[in-house]
Amino acid sequence: MKVILFSTGTRGDIEPFLAIAQLLKERDCDVICIFPEQYREIVESMELSFKGFSKDILNLINGREMKMIFGNQGSLLKRIRILIKMARVSLKLSKDSLDLQHRIQMEEKPDRILYHPKCNYSVVWGMGNPGKTILINPTLDPLTDMGGNHGIFLNKINRWFVNTMKAVMLKQVSKRYKNDFSGIKITVPLIKRAMLEKEKTFYTISPSLFPKPTNWSPNVNIVGYYERDTTIDWQPDEKLMQFIDKNEKIIFITFGSMSNPNPREKTRSIVEVLKRNNIPAIINISWGGLEKIDEVPNSIFFTSDLPYSWIFSKVYAVVHHGGSGTTHTALKYACPSLIIPHILDQFFWEKTISKLQLGPKGISIRKFNEKEFEIRLLDMYYNKNYKKNALMICEKMQSESDKNKLYEMIMN
Repeated sequence: MKVILFSTGTRGDIEPFLAIAQLLKERDCDVICIFPEQYREIVESMELSFKGFSKDILNLINGREMKMIFGNQGSLLKRIRILIKMARVSLKLSKDSLDLQHRIQMEEKPDRILYHPKCNYSVVWGMGNPGKTILINPTLDPLTDMGGNHGIFLNKINRWFVNTMKAVMLKQVSKRYKNDFSGIKITVPLIKRAMLEKEKTFYTISPSLFPKPTNWSPNVNIVGYYERDTTIDWQPDEKLMQFIDKNEKIIFITFGSMSNPNPREKTRSIVEVLKRNNIPAIINISWGGLEKIDEVPNSIFFTSDLPYSWIFSKVYAVVHHGGSGTTHTALKYACPSLIIPHILDQFFWEKTISKLQLGPKGISIRKFNEKEFEIRLLDMYYNKNYKKNALMICEKMQSESDKNKLYEMIMN
């Protein structure tokens, strides 16, 4: 059985595909991963075949200019100019990406294609190969799935508009390869029907956090959260181990790949709160949303690039940006969360954590201030209900993530 996985984006977009790739490899499938070139080393270390999208795709997402946009930095005019420039670059990268996807589909003739929403050209291939494509969504799309908070009517209009635009784009793209799809009728209504009614769709999120709505189509499934073993060939730093051994009830703090206008200032505010309340913490500075600063007490440890599945099993709670992967991993190891959302679906996960009493109400990165952060941190740290509820969700998540069931769903 040959399976192709298409995905692009940050680690939060890639990790669910790596977990599925590992699962398929264990069951003797011939797996080919097509991700941005930066992930080649990870994929090949898993002894999987790899073909790469241009490095420029991820460089664009993680570049300084994109971080300025996400962090609301610079003047409005400067940000507009950056967006125009990035749009031009993005168009060329999209064309190259589509060419690669199409060529691999035609050459490899896979038995299954599993693809990320950002690689949704596979919808067209799936129209000509019914039952062979599956959309894998690592989170909820704030435009089409959560629909915003504008009322039932406006939410429906919003979803209709977004999905129509996707179908129009896919129809236009498919013209480029019309000779390869000569036997398929490709129209906007048929593409929308394929996307919304026929295409098998898996959301790799916990149904305990987001049960499937009753009005969703039967082709859509909430399949639970899956992660691969990231500790193979990895050893913790000796100083980190010493810190963990010396401290109890440690908080882990990370903003993932998110940026903000004043990372050093925000780090100082966080450190001041930790010092005042004598709370031990490990602060992750991998992507620049937080920065290492001097003159901190021995109860604070700075680190970078370590497996969350390893560290979350050794800490009490997590302060983070609210990415779907980080939110789920924290709960999988029974850690309450305090979410500092930056963009998009992170605000949804912040509301979900608060609603289910798995942590306090968060605070947006744009409204972040030392006083409000301290109130919320102390609530998370001392409210025992959060930990109790996180333990209950942790138990549920273990039974939700059934690898055998997921494999059968992919193959059937």
